[in-house]
Amino acid sequence: MEEQLESRLFPKYVVFISKVASVIFHPLFIGIYLAAFLLFIHPSYFLGFTDQSKLLKLLTIVNNNVFFPLLVVALLRGLGFSNSVQLKTQRERIVPYIASITFYFWTYYVFRSQPENPTILVLMCRGMFMASSIALIANNYFKISMHAIACGGMIGLFILTIQDGTMSSGIPMMLGFFVTGLVFTSRKIISDHTWFDLIVGFIVGLICQLTGCWF
Repeated sequence: MEEQLESRLFPKYVVFISKVASVIFHPLFIGIYLAAFLLFIHPSYFLGFTDQSKLLKLLTIVNNNVFFPLLVVALLRGLGFSNSVQLKTQRERIVPYIASITFYFWTYYVFRSQPENPTILVLMCRGMFMASSIALIANNYFKISMHAIACGGMIGLFILTIQDGTMSSGIPMMLGFFVTGLVFTSRKIISDHTWFDLIVGFIVGLICQLTGCWF
């Protein structure tokens, strides 16, 4: 029924692009992109680190923040506790939120215990933990957008890299806003999120990332 409604409202190629964008910029994957940006693109945060050590840190984030949460979602679907891996209802999102909070905190704790890590990486992980915690609470009242939360965190991180004077280029910020606009549009086309879900999600992600780094 939902697919039929989409076909009537939008051309098929628009629906297809929206689905692809929603997968590519899934909240779990945006965390990887941000970590890769800090590790391999930013000019100074990881200056002096070998490529091998950078890759190991990235793999740690992939393992803790992506693989394990996806494994939980797959197990819930396989055991019949959720109807879809897309987690379309608020109830289906409760356990994945709890799992994400656990794994995000573990990543933050591990990186914090390694003094060689730049502070920005540790605080980015703390911001992700805070955002997922607030999202779990908000999920009791409305279907806050996880995609929008991730986009808010992304913009917050780019604001911090510009504010601390370590990066003068505004290209990452421009790309961040482009991705945010694409994600918002895609979620409005293929999901049942309201503008309230998206805007509040973005604000939560933004504030949590800035708060995680400033305090």
